Amino acid sequence: MGKIKVLHLITHLGIGGAQDNTLLTVQGHARDKYEVHLAAGEDYTEWQERGRACADEFFVIPELYRSANPPADIRTINYLTDFMRQHEYQIVHTHSAKAGTLGRLAARRANVPLVIHTFHSFGWQVACNANVSPWRRYAGELKKQVYMFIERYAASVSDALITVSELNRQEALDIRLAPAEKFTTIYSGIDLNRFNVQVDRRQQCLDMGLDPARPVVGTIGRLSVQKAPLDFVAAAKLVLARKPELQFIMIGDGPLADQVHAAIGDEERIKVFGYRSDIPNIMGILDLFVLTSHWEGLGRALTEAMLSGVPVVATNVDGVPELVTHGETGLLSPPGDPARFAQQILWQLNHPAEATAMSQAARARVAPTFGSDKMVRQIEQLYDRLLAEKEYAEKVYQPVLSH
Repeated sequence: MGKIKVLHLITHLGIGGAQDNTLLTVQGHARDKYEVHLAAGEDYTEWQERGRACADEFFVIPELYRSANPPADIRTINYLTDFMRQHEYQIVHTHSAKAGTLGRLAARRANVPLVIHTFHSFGWQVACNANVSPWRRYAGELKKQVYMFIERYAASVSDALITVSELNRQEALDIRLAPAEKFTTIYSGIDLNRFNVQVDRRQQCLDMGLDPARPVVGTIGRLSVQKAPLDFVAAAKLVLARKPELQFIMIGDGPLADQVHAAIGDEERIKVFGYRSDIPNIMGILDLFVLTSHWEGLGRALTEAMLSGVPVVATNVDGVPELVTHGETGLLSPPGDPARFAQQILWQLNHPAEATAMSQAARARVAPTFGSDKMVRQIEQLYDRLLAEKEYAEKVYQPVLSH
């Protein structure tokens, strides 16, 4: 019996939580059972070489971009349909909104036996959070309805839907995205071994131009609307007015970079470092990790901070409360409220014993639950169950058809 051919399809391989999740899944699949292919669009390519290294075969899909372009999207569906037929995949597993929609439609046209999609976040959240004026709020609501219509249709042609947190699954059920039996929650895993490192805090601080004798508060994430980096800057300035000895760092880059630098101005105690690959070392110098996101599937950098034993303050959005229980494993704050964030940051820093106890509880929660090995095994168990159900249904249906 030959190996099961699996295609993982994602919109792009820029740096991000969905991309890391996908690459760890591709890398972790049991190669004695699966032949694993990976395909991505042409937008962001920072992790493309990593993709080539972890897949048995890697493909770039022409004209698969994040932005909507109906003529190009139709061409992409046709291309993917022919591509999937040619490779005779038994499983197509899509990730992210654009690849998820086009890929699932193509997979159904190509008669792929098993079509699965992972929601790392929900596409309509972009429409809901990027609006300020009444007109933009109205336009955003219309976009949300369009996104939800598209997602419902794509869900209808899917055999299974994965959410990365139970709260995400519940949200999908609340809006009737698909029947409950299609959903499975599989927590987004991280490479636990990568964070099993000893960090020379003093040297790491010096290498980054920081003062090792002063506390460091940091955030890690794309400088985009989702991550609300301007809220982080605003909260940092409020905290610095009370604790001038602190240092704030931001790891990441993105479309709001210019606005972030403008908001920081000449405040030298807030530094932006762009993308970095040494995240375990960054975690080793932090006294507090802050997540100001407006929405999160789960919060990958947050999970990594908790695994690293760093106290956390995070927004009370989407799947985050499954990681952070307020007052037990960290502190939660409402999104879009820098003043409240500043209060929570100050509380953590002013109560080191309580902060340490919460960080230890957080690490104990994350370590046994959020490993990438566990995530991949659960995904493979889902594959096995669905393939067995398909095979059983075909055996039952064929004799009836023959009469």
